[in-house]
Amino acid sequence: MGRFKSKQAPTQPVQFAPSKPESNACPTQQMGMPPQQQMGQQGQYNQQDWPTSFPKPMIGIDRDGVILEWKNVIKRFEDVKYINGSLEAIRKLRMKGHKMMMLSDQPNIAKGLLNNNDVENVMNYMMQNFGGNGIFSIDGFLYNQSDDSRDPYAKPNVGMLARSKNEMGMDWTDGYYVGDTIEDIKMAIKFGVTPVLVRTGKGAKTEKEYLKGMNNKYEGVKVFDNLLSFVDSLDN
Repeated sequence: MGRFKSKQAPTQPVQFAPSKPESNACPTQQMGMPPQQQMGQQGQYNQQDWPTSFPKPMIGIDRDGVILEWKNVIKRFEDVKYINGSLEAIRKLRMKGHKMMMLSDQPNIAKGLLNNNDVENVMNYMMQNFGGNGIFSIDGFLYNQSDDSRDPYAKPNVGMLARSKNEMGMDWTDGYYVGDTIEDIKMAIKFGVTPVLVRTGKGAKTEKEYLKGMNNKYEGVKVFDNLLSFVDSLDN
């Protein structure tokens, strides 16, 4: 499982931990110059206004389908397409004082369609985007490498959340996890955080298949149109 943790402004270079304890981190691959269309205007945001502490509960967010438009393989800079309002949502929840980290399913690593460096290069690019859009830190990023049900880090298993707590010191008390699949919901419930479903990505299909009907065991799950509408529902 891959890990990224940063308390520095993401406009700076970020470091990724090895994906497996026994492996060595590989040098970042060069992918050419990244496109700039996702970046905010220079000087639009003042880093001095950024909070110095984040006392409010942790918000865990699935990457693909909640922050990024879902695509089976996100390997290149050009594959990174933000869902409308997702960058604004992350900035808002951080400005409100919430801790925040991203989790991501990357089973295509096990299938040989991409590798750890690909994921980490995309994440480095996203951190540049974040900094350009006034998001000067997040608390961490974790990704799994398979969808094997025996893999403790594969959703709906709780390995990623447990590792964030046990190894990264993340406090999930009264926390939320925002996703677009039934696996996201199941993982959140198993771990004891509040599940939130958004209708972006696969969320509308998930709502139709699992959250509607007479025998809906996920009746209490709150559903929002997108990440921004969820963040706007949080107390200031």
